[in-house]
Amino acid sequence: MKTLRTFYRLSQPFWRSRQQWPAWLMLAAVIGLGLLVVQINVLINSWSKTFYDTLAAFDTTRLYGLVGEYALYLGSYVLIVVAMDYIRKGLELRWRQAMTGRLTDAWLADQVFYRLGLTGEPDNPDQRIAQDIDLMVGLSIELVASLVINLAQVGAFVVILWNLSGVQTFSLFGETVTMHGYLVWIVLFYTLAGSLLTHLIGKPLHALNYEREHREADFRASLLRKRDHAEQIALYRGEAVEREHLAGRFRAIADNWRQLMGRERNLSLFTVAYERLSLIIPVFAALPAFMAKAITLGGLMQIRSAFNAVHGSLSWFIKLYHKLVRWSAALQRLEQFEQAIAASRQQVLKAPQGQCLCMQGLTLCKPDGGVLLEALDLSVGQGEWVRLGGRSGLGKSTLLRTLQGLWPYCVGDWQLPPGRSLLLPQKPYMPHMSLRGLLAYPQLRSIDDVQLVDVLAKVGLGGLIGQLDQQAEWERVLSGGEQQRLSLARALLYRPDTLYLDEATSQLDMGSARGLLEMLRRELSECTVVGVTHQEGLVGLFDRTFELERLAEPA
Repeated sequence: MKTLRTFYRLSQPFWRSRQQWPAWLMLAAVIGLGLLVVQINVLINSWSKTFYDTLAAFDTTRLYGLVGEYALYLGSYVLIVVAMDYIRKGLELRWRQAMTGRLTDAWLADQVFYRLGLTGEPDNPDQRIAQDIDLMVGLSIELVASLVINLAQVGAFVVILWNLSGVQTFSLFGETVTMHGYLVWIVLFYTLAGSLLTHLIGKPLHALNYEREHREADFRASLLRKRDHAEQIALYRGEAVEREHLAGRFRAIADNWRQLMGRERNLSLFTVAYERLSLIIPVFAALPAFMAKAITLGGLMQIRSAFNAVHGSLSWFIKLYHKLVRWSAALQRLEQFEQAIAASRQQVLKAPQGQCLCMQGLTLCKPDGGVLLEALDLSVGQGEWVRLGGRSGLGKSTLLRTLQGLWPYCVGDWQLPPGRSLLLPQKPYMPHMSLRGLLAYPQLRSIDDVQLVDVLAKVGLGGLIGQLDQQAEWERVLSGGEQQRLSLARALLYRPDTLYLDEATSQLDMGSARGLLEMLRRELSECTVVGVTHQEGLVGLFDRTFELERLAEPA
């Protein structure tokens, strides 16, 4: 029941949305086509009796007509199944697209993706968004549709099997017992016993599949990190360490895989034997009636077909047990992710906006509760350039992130200035996109070439003017200094009202750094700038310096 409640919580935003009425039509179409398949199976079951009776009578003329009738059933079956699969895949895409968008929006909203990294995020959020949603959506539609269709098939064929069973009379402990529909009771008991044994044997697979997704994602993430830091690894000649690290990750996958192999082997030993035995049980059960000539060969084949149809539908749980386990694991991982996002959003810091940047009694803490900076009282005027001074590790960068609303471990009051703000970190973000998009980041609007060419020239990157539409791994193409120049170009294009500089020119020589900041001050003359820098030659560019160690000392 817990799994079903989790499924409801995760799926109801999509299915209760008024915009998703086409999804309900698509689901109805999938189920409706599935019911047509059931009807064709009923017709084929009736056809099988006639066919085998005709075959036993060596009625060649009638056989040709029956072959044509079966060809019609077969053609209809193929067309319906293909159409059902096509619509089902369209529904999967629609649901996955909506759920991916919702979860991605929640993850990116209010810098949750950043704060989750501070508070111990669930492992591999990329995998939960990309793979677990895909698993949940695809398996949910398959399981729900197949359950409804199988229930309909049970309803259709139970009546047939009941009628074919007739009435059986036998003695039990000296008493005469009359049983109606004995074949139905046999298939019900056989399937129930098989379902219970399947669950008992396969129950450990849930935890193993959950762990499998975790370990596979860890291995993929490690491979990506190696690629992202290829230059540093190469400079250190750290290939042997990285090889051992990847081997360790894969050993974890192999250990889990061996455990899965053992459990799935045990389950398969039972399920394969169970399936094969089910093929002969109806023949043995109906054999006395056939030998007594109470039913014909066609009747025997019809009983076998109806029995297997009922058994196959009732064995839904057994046949799909492996998928149910993976579905349950995906639901659990997505629920954990959503809960972590919800908890993180409760930590969002929303400082009020006023006429200036002000802090009163602001105290910054570490995640473990230790104090970084205590009782800060600062005020920065509009258009003023202020430098935050102090030794390394004091918390200057953390203060900048607190003012941006990113750092949740703080108490006290502060007020943000009006307008837009932008923080330029020491290591700029260089996503894989065109140079044009890279310069405009984080803006979505397109910027004309005249502006782009102008800012590239101003920051000393004129050599890149001809590469505006080129996509590349810019983090590898550009040097550290060039990346910081490009970061300053972003500020010129974004034109923030408040700009935070966190060692934004540390990769540049003193002359270049000073020239760029002087240019920045001319171009953004009304912008308030709060900066952190250890480059002594830049101190004179700031109107004031706040020495945080002195300000943070208790009175």
